[in-house]
Parts: sequence; structure tokens; C-alpha cells
Amino acid sequence: MRGNPHLWVVLSVFTPENVYEEWSVLVSITSMRRRADTTCVLRPSDPDMHEFVTHDSYVLYEKAREIEVGTLALLSDERRPPVTPSLLARLRSGLHRSPFASLAKRSRVPQQ
Repeated sequence: MRGNPHLWVVLSVFTPENVYEEWSVLVSITSMRRRADTTCVLRPSDPDMHEFVTHDSYVLYEKAREIEVGTLALLSDERRPPVTPSLLARLRSGLHRSPFASLAKRSRVPQQ
């Protein structure tokens, strides 16, 4: 996302009812801090970790976003390599376990 130094990961793509465009659910990975949502803590030493994660971080499920797929390319000039399938599964699972994730977003992301 422009002006946002965090790694954003697309958890799923879906088509809402009565809509023709595809939408996506994205989550941000951010630096660990006090009172962080510890549902999904990420460490650089994790075997499936993305190269962007260089220090302890967590997934900010509370701020997950739904964005039209067609506008994703407009939101960032920088492309990063995709996360591994195992990390994607961890992120999706965390969304379903986090007390901070909305029910609406959970319904749009498959459980792994």
C-alpha cells in the first residue's frame, strides 16, 4: 500500500453476491509491540517466513481490508514475492482464531 511500509498479504479473492468484480481480503504484517494480537506471531527464524520479515512481527487482523482486485495494482508500486503456501495457511488460520478479526472477513477467507 502506498505510504505504508508494512507487508500486505492477500488471503483470499471472492466475488460478492450481485457484484461482478472480484474482491480481496488483505492483512498487514507489522512490528511486534505491547498489546499486539498474538494470534499469529511471525519470526524471521520461522522456516516458512517471507524475506520481508526481519524482526518479530504479528498480523494485524483488526485492520484487515477488503479491496477490489482491480485496484490492487494502483495501491502499490512495489511488488514482493508471494508468501509460501504454509505461511498463507498460518495467516488464514489466524484470521479465524483472532478475537480481533471481523466475522464478515472470516466468512470470505477459507479455513486451512
